[in-house]
Amino acid sequence: MTNFHKEVVNTLKKILPTHYEMLLHRDIETPCISYMELANQATEQGNTLGYSLIQYQVKVWGTKISDLQNYAIKIDAAMRALGFKRISSNELHDRESTMMQKILVYEAQALEQF
Repeated sequence: MTNFHKEVVNTLKKILPTHYEMLLHRDIETPCISYMELANQATEQGNTLGYSLIQYQVKVWGTKISDLQNYAIKIDAAMRALGFKRISSNELHDRESTMMQKILVYEAQALEQF
């Protein structure tokens, strides 16, 4: 199993305050970023090495879609530099508040040595 949490968090923190998705709460200031690992699965395995598929969901939270778009471009460049590619992007608006989310999903294939 390959662990990219440290690299992903340190990279995202350079853009905006970054939080683990499951620890978000109502009082967190925006704009901010949340992240969560979606998958970390072995895809190929030999005697001495293998490959894992790693997926992360990254959300940008805020109240202006123009700001979210600008931050999404920065996040995209940062995640590409770590070897991830974007496989999904969408937006979500909370009708009960002014909060919006830009939701980005990334994946990478990581080499594991045993």
